[in-house]
Amino acid sequence: MSFPDKKPHPDLFKKYNIQGPRYTSYPTVPYWSENPTPEKWLETIAQAQDEGAAKGVGAAIYIHIPFCESLCTYCGCNTRISRNHAVGMPYVETVLKEWALYQTRLKELSGNRTRITEIHLGGGTPTFLSPQELGTLLKGILDHVEVTTDFEFSVEADPRVTKREHLSVLREVGFKRLSLGIQDFDPTVQNVVHRIQSEEQVHEVTQTARELGYTSVNYDLIYGLPFQTQQSIHQTVDAVCRLRPDRIAFYGYASSCR
Repeated sequence: MSFPDKKPHPDLFKKYNIQGPRYTSYPTVPYWSENPTPEKWLETIAQAQDEGAAKGVGAAIYIHIPFCESLCTYCGCNTRISRNHAVGMPYVETVLKEWALYQTRLKELSGNRTRITEIHLGGGTPTFLSPQELGTLLKGILDHVEVTTDFEFSVEADPRVTKREHLSVLREVGFKRLSLGIQDFDPTVQNVVHRIQSEEQVHEVTQTARELGYTSVNYDLIYGLPFQTQQSIHQTVDAVCRLRPDRIAFYGYASSCR
């Protein structure tokens, strides 16, 4: 790995070496000002849907898949740890029932059909679901909506459980962006945070995604994890450079989030 001769300016480190909000909700929690009733919530969504239709834009939908086979100790997300994959289809069916309720009420409140520009699958581990379950979920979401021409669908994935079949099913319905949770490649760090995965596993998923036509592959990395050193971070960055993702998200470890 090579670095440019010019060193980063110290003022840049001062500017960006600060804690930012955790974007686990939107708007973020400090901006919440009320606790709406279900009806008020639906009216607000219908209004936003109508305003979007007038501007020619669609909605962005986030679908949370909470299941993971094991717990990564840095994780601050809403998760359910299970190796019983039989829980997948009942969860998909429940999400689709909720989606149907939204569609029924929005049809009553809004004069416009639901238009979607973005779908984001996160977790947990979306690829905990089988390829067939993912297909059922997305077909149920997309069957009764209009998708704009500039749509963008993305998915978070765990390299340890993500197979070609997962990526293929997602690609068939329009997914082009993939985000892989890497965090660190150092074996000691991986062991303590309970996230053990090899560079070879990550390489295989990355290459498979590109072969299938994914146009953006992101790697999530974390600094400040237990037992990390400058040398281990350099080695992780070297591995990332060999794998050449299109984007990197580099987060500070938030030890108080759980």
